[in-house]
Amino acid sequence: MELRQLETFLTIVKEGSFAKAAEKLEYAQSTITVHVQQLEAELGVKLFARQGKQMQLTEAGKVLWEQAAVLRQRAVALQQTMREIITGEAGQIRLGAIEPTASLRLAPLLITFSRTFPKLRLALEVGNAALVNPRVQAGELDFAISSPPEAQTGLTFEPLFFEDLRVLLPAHHSLVNKEPLEATDLKGQRILLTDRGCGYRAVIEKALLSLGINPFSGIEMGSIEILKHAVQGELGIALLPDIAVTPPPSQTVVRKLQGVDLRVPVGLVSPPEECHLGRPQQELLAFLRTHLQK
Repeated sequence: MELRQLETFLTIVKEGSFAKAAEKLEYAQSTITVHVQQLEAELGVKLFARQGKQMQLTEAGKVLWEQAAVLRQRAVALQQTMREIITGEAGQIRLGAIEPTASLRLAPLLITFSRTFPKLRLALEVGNAALVNPRVQAGELDFAISSPPEAQTGLTFEPLFFEDLRVLLPAHHSLVNKEPLEATDLKGQRILLTDRGCGYRAVIEKALLSLGINPFSGIEMGSIEILKHAVQGELGIALLPDIAVTPPPSQTVVRKLQGVDLRVPVGLVSPPEECHLGRPQQELLAFLRTHLQK
């Protein structure tokens, strides 16, 4: 069933004859007849019956008349949606992101982007790298803003910026006034870690273990916000992204750690064939590259 056939059928009923419908639609009358014949053949019923010089709807025709306007409206809406998807004005984007990028960097950008493309449906999933990167690999997310994926995933990684990690200390901790604060000063300290699979934790473990410092205290938490509260409560110290502790939470002090590289690359994690992404996804990728790349 084609939209033009429905349009022809509705016009015949509205105008009262094949001839008037042909005039209204600027078709040859033979074209009107063909459209009706095609529609009747597809549905397997007669839609019109001649009574004298007039064409009357059959029972099947009356049923189609009741539904045809709705079908046409839905078809027109679908065509419009398809055009908007092609132009990047509509569609669905499934995006993953790690914290604090999701809350502090990405959220304001998504608000701006959504105002520019109000018809786009956007789903943001927040989790650590071990959660969002495999979901990109599985096709459940279009792409993610995350720390680098594992090599065996086959995903591509495009660095956008670095998250610099800082030491968050309770306000009265013995290391608050230590100058300079060296990585070796963390020996014997209770270091509160994020959960396994977090890109920040991986960098912390690699850096400290290389210096002979054991970062494992037996306490790990899956939320940066909870870690900040734990430091406020003097449970221990934490190494957290600078953006997440600027300004420092009350009753805490932020220090830069000397003698160790604690930078975490964050960027676009996407399927190897980015060209397979639709126009809406490509629009958002370009927008994020422009506003996040440093």
